[in-house]
Formats: sequence, structure tokens, C-alpha cells
Amino acid sequence: MYLDSLPNETLLHVLHSLSTVQDVLSVTLTSKRLHALCSRPAVSPEFLPISAFSKLIVLSQQRLPILFDAADRQVGPLCSAIAVLTHNASQPSHIPRPQPSQSLSLLKQLLSIGAIANEWADLYPSIHWGGSDPEECASRRLLRQEERYRVRRACYRIWLYDLAFHNASFPRFSRLHPPVIRSRAALLRAWSDRELGELLDMQSVFRTVLEKHVCPSNGTIIRRHKDRYGEFSNPLISLMHIPAPGGLKHWRHQCNDSIGLVDTWEGWGDDVSHYYVIEDMMKLHPGHLMQLYHFVTGKTDILAAMIDDGFIMTRSLAGHKAAVEAFVAEFGEWFDNNGETRSETIKFVVSERGGNIGHMDDIVAD
Repeated sequence: MYLDSLPNETLLHVLHSLSTVQDVLSVTLTSKRLHALCSRPAVSPEFLPISAFSKLIVLSQQRLPILFDAADRQVGPLCSAIAVLTHNASQPSHIPRPQPSQSLSLLKQLLSIGAIANEWADLYPSIHWGGSDPEECASRRLLRQEERYRVRRACYRIWLYDLAFHNASFPRFSRLHPPVIRSRAALLRAWSDRELGELLDMQSVFRTVLEKHVCPSNGTIIRRHKDRYGEFSNPLISLMHIPAPGGLKHWRHQCNDSIGLVDTWEGWGDDVSHYYVIEDMMKLHPGHLMQLYHFVTGKTDILAAMIDDGFIMTRSLAGHKAAVEAFVAEFGEWFDNNGETRSETIKFVVSERGGNIGHMDDIVAD
């Protein structure tokens, strides 16, 4: 039996069952009839009988529901993603907003932030099971669909919290004010202990990415250097700022040939100062963190080609720290020395419910 010979109800059921928006678009291009199920009328209504035009209108109205059903399976939960897109300072973040009407513009925005959430779901196994313990590495596996769903949900909720409370309206001195604590807790009270545990789990993934890739400490840099070059290797140097005249490649080539230096990343301080750096960077929402991760791993040229006072900050290993610092400086003075508040707010909400943080650790372990 040909697919085109099936009734419209069956074809619509097939379209509603597809798992991605791209699958829906691809299937609708396979035949004119399938395309008509998800398209607007191609003929002006005055040239159609009333019954035929009404049928086409009904079929065309199926287009957005089909696409949004596929988007929910691809980047859902859509309600959490929409909460991120519709957030603004005019209304407290814990008050649910009316769901916007379905549109192609909204769908495009959902797929945009959903792609970032799916990237975190792809990265999760290598970070969560990426330690030095052989048993931990042996446990590494791909996430199941329901696990990817929970990872995306946690990303969206962290994203919403960051938009609401990690901004210039909440400087360092306000973090312990009772009204501010209550406003932060009001958002988290809507979620169960298990869902709060998902937030803590994703926070540990974000922290690991920052510590290992975006903002490694001096000790991490030295350890990696010794692992790669050995105990008696060429000395470390910093190429943070290279004078523009002459060019970076020419300068590095001459130095390496003449004195045998090996360039490397510049660390973000000793253990104490590095801790406070990470606490500040944890305020970045998942979109910003993924952008920085792509930059430091060479997957994108964003943040590159930054010129300041005659010095070049490029994609070279030496330029990573300077570029990340320049990126963070755009947020303003409130960002410095003002650590994230998600963890302490989660502890506050759990304690209100009579629980303890040890109970949350068990949830995260599960």
C-alpha cells in the first residue's frame, strides 16, 4: 500500500509521531499530498468550492500543531523553554505567564535555545562520567530519551533562574536580604526535591566544564603540561599579550626555535582565587557557558579577533584567558566577586521542607 493511499487521519497521526521538526519537513517534501497536509492553500478561495476551501483550511491549520509536537519531542519540555523566552523584569519569575500562541517565529526561538540544551545533553556523559576513576569511565554511556529530557529541563530552569536573579539588579550586598531570598525561593518552591536535584546535577556539569576547560587553575595547567611533556620539559611561558607588529605566529616561531619555550594556557590563579573565579563564572547561563566552551575548544571563532591597545587576543592558546575576561567584562561591575546563588537557594528551600542537603546528594547520585 502506498503512503499516499492512506486516509488523512492516518497520515496526520504519522506526522504527529515524528521526533524532530526536520523529520516533519522532510516527510512533507516526499509528496504533494503530504505537503498539502501541512501547507497553506495554494489556490485563491474564490476559485474553490466552499467545501473544498474549508477542507484545505482545516488541513493547513494542522501545520503548527504538527511542528510543535515534533519540537516538544526534540527540544522539550516546551513549557520550560517558553518560560525562558518570555521572561522579563515586569513580572516575578515564579508567576506563570500565559502561553503565547503558536507561530513560526516562536518555533524558531525554541529550536535555537533547544539546540543549546541538546548540546549539554550530548556533553553530559563525557563530563559526568569523565573522571580518572576507571569504574566511572566504564559506566559512561549515552543518555536515554527520558534522561535527555530531564537534562534539557534542568538547563531551561537554570537559564530562567539566571535571567531572573543573576543580573545587575542583584549585586553582592543584596544576596542575603530576606526579601531577595524569598523571591529566589519562590521560583524554586514550584519544583520537587528530585527536580531540584536535577539542577544540582547540571550545576556540577557546568562547574566541571569551567574548571577543566574555560577557567583552569594554575595547578591544572602545570599538571597537564607535565603529563604532556614530562617532568624535565621546556619551561612554561605565557602569551597573554603579544605586540601586534611582527605577528603572533612569527613571534612564537622565533621564541620556540631560539630558546626552546613551549606556550600553553594561562591559569586562573591558585586554588583559593580560582574558587572565587569559578563561583563568579557559575552565574553565566547555559547559553553563555556553551558559547565559551565552543570557543576554548576551537569549535567556533566567536570571541576571537579582539584588538585592544595594540595587543592581539586571538584563538591562540595564549589568548583564551584574555578573551574570556573581555567577554565577562561586558556584564559590568556587578559580576565580579559576586558568586552564584542557586546552590544556597536550593538548600534554603530544601531546609524549609524539612530535608537536608545530604538527602539531595542521594537524589543527585540516583
